[in-house]
Amino acid sequence: MVDVIVIHQWKPEQKEKVMKFASTIMDLAKNKKLPEGLNLVEIHLAKNANMAVCKWNVDSLQHLLNVASTLKPEWQITALEVEKAY
Repeated sequence: MVDVIVIHQWKPEQKEKVMKFASTIMDLAKNKKLPEGLNLVEIHLAKNANMAVCKWNVDSLQHLLNVASTLKPEWQITALEVEKAY
């Protein structure tokens, strides 16, 4: 398993779609219905910045990206495999 940080950045007019996407993901996580190998750890919304940062623990970065692409996000997403330094 690897830790992944996903950064979502959107334009103000995309906010409604982003919040719907986030709500769907959170509901799946809360109800333990995310695909096997994907575990949502945290979601942080940056106030007034049109940005969210999500922390995942996943079997692979590619698996997470493949699943996310099926939800067809229309905003910028950057996903990075990370390791704790401090």
